[in-house]
Amino acid sequence: MFTESKDSKIIQVVGMGVGDISALGNSAIAAIKQAELIIGATYHLSNLPELGAEKLPYPRPMSGLWDLLRVNFGRSIVILASGDPLFFGISSTLLNRFPSDCLVFHPNVSSIQVAFARLGQPWQQAQWINLHGRPISILRATLKSNMMYALLTDRDSSPNAIARILVETGFGESNIWVAENLGTDKERFSLFQANNLDATTTEFSSLNIVILKTYGPGGVLPEFPGIPDTWFSTGKEPGRGLLSKREVRLAALSLLSPRAGEIGWDIGAGCGGISIEWARWNPYGEVYAVEYHKERLKHLEINRERFGVISNLHIIPRCAAEAWIDLPNPQAVFIGGSSGNLGVILQEVWERLQPGGRLVASAVTENSKIDMYNFIGQRSAELIELSISRNNRMDKYLIMRPHLPVLLMKLEKSE
Repeated sequence: MFTESKDSKIIQVVGMGVGDISALGNSAIAAIKQAELIIGATYHLSNLPELGAEKLPYPRPMSGLWDLLRVNFGRSIVILASGDPLFFGISSTLLNRFPSDCLVFHPNVSSIQVAFARLGQPWQQAQWINLHGRPISILRATLKSNMMYALLTDRDSSPNAIARILVETGFGESNIWVAENLGTDKERFSLFQANNLDATTTEFSSLNIVILKTYGPGGVLPEFPGIPDTWFSTGKEPGRGLLSKREVRLAALSLLSPRAGEIGWDIGAGCGGISIEWARWNPYGEVYAVEYHKERLKHLEINRERFGVISNLHIIPRCAAEAWIDLPNPQAVFIGGSSGNLGVILQEVWERLQPGGRLVASAVTENSKIDMYNFIGQRSAELIELSISRNNRMDKYLIMRPHLPVLLMKLEKSE
């Protein structure tokens, strides 16, 4: 964080919109004309008239920007951004480095707004996803039927790659609009069907916005809590392996009650039944899945990618006692596997749990249940025992085959 006093040390952040300097407001134009140093993308700098200011392109890698700003801090600096700097722009990064009173933002029309204007459709109900600099597989975490999406892309999230994911997830009939080079003489706005685009090698400008409307049967990705057990990779036949069964999973997550912005731990994550659903339905929380078994870790990674929870599910490949030393203190913890050490793990996790936090644990063996009861002691706990039977066949007869009962415990830590 830069801590120099305000005075004249203001950095002006100017959103360039999709046109040239004539599209800017008076305050933005004044900031550019008074600047001693202007930093921006090459194509933005080329749209500026001849000025007395020094012009520098963004450094590569982008981390070099901080050294550049540190050396020049105190000069009159303008940073050029795309569209609205406060909408999926550079603003969040700048605000992590500078006091807010050292930054003045000049917003402009965003490229997404312009793309929807070209489409002639309202955009208030569209879901915005930033794929710029992020794995394209995060798209899998949000795709649902009959939804409109606006995607900010980069070279790794081309329209072709987006179409491929749509086809893979059962949305091959979706419409994809690609807006290229908006506001320039090379502007192009094209409509494709995902099935057709996936089958081509069509090339697009690196400056593009993608709008899509999902059509097709879907059914490959979950759209509501309660992912079928058979959808997870476990290394066993579908629905088997070290995985919390759907009914147990839903009950445990209900007890955990994850909230946006919270830190969560899944101890003994196995193949990821709990942590995958936790991260998917609470995208603004952070989940740390602790697992040491190599085979389970492999399938945990597969499921993390399959369900698109790359951004907020962090896999910790260690045993429990070593794992949480470097982890941030949690507000919610689920203990699903303990390797016979449930009593010790409960005590250590309880000490790290933040005040007001929730601790949920499961027990199947009588030994683990004894550890759980001993830990509860005089504390006020909520206990639920789940006895689940599922339909099966024995010869030509329909039967209900029972699973081992699972005891769930919830404890809340006093504020």
